[in-house]
Amino acid sequence: MYTEHKGHQTFIINSVRKAKAITPPAFLQLLTLVDIVAYHQDHKKINRVKEVKLNYTWQSIPFDMRKSAVITCLAEVCAKCIQTSEPHPELFTFLHQSLSQYDNPDYYDRDFLIRFLVSLSQYLGFGLEVPNKAVEGAYFDLQEGHIIYERPTHNYLMPISDLIMLKAILQAGKDGKADISIELRRRLVDQLILYYQLHVESLKEVHSLKILRELQ
Repeated sequence: MYTEHKGHQTFIINSVRKAKAITPPAFLQLLTLVDIVAYHQDHKKINRVKEVKLNYTWQSIPFDMRKSAVITCLAEVCAKCIQTSEPHPELFTFLHQSLSQYDNPDYYDRDFLIRFLVSLSQYLGFGLEVPNKAVEGAYFDLQEGHIIYERPTHNYLMPISDLIMLKAILQAGKDGKADISIELRRRLVDQLILYYQLHVESLKEVHSLKILRELQ
């Protein structure tokens, strides 16, 4: 679990699979927002949970296969990228607010994953900087994290035309609808995942992308 005050922690919860379980398995699905009471000792790698309560009840995510696929992808990325036990309240707040907003049952935000990945990179310390002014250059160097004018020796590149489209998505926000094709949207996600892989050693292949592709 990722916690507000103790960062990333591992817990044991007893008897979850029993018929009369105190903690229903539904409380422990991917990225579910919960309040916990735990017996925590800093010297232990695994601690025991006393009580789990829902902090927020999903309205649409478990019932919308598109949203569920995005959440599965985000859970995999977050689990591999957020592994410190140091508290990071700003990151916790970002995660909590982003997930609860995405759960809006009246709206499907098709660009949520892209905006989430760009924003999360800022909190993780390798933020992808999209310039506010007019974009000039030939490529965005995913390895070095900045715009360049000449092709380097490696192939970790985002074409400047894709960076301009990424900027359009970020400027449109959750209430806007950037005029982006599904092929470009998929390419941007792939480029963002590559950017993460270049900057997070523990992030190798993101297996849940295959599921996401089938449901987009």
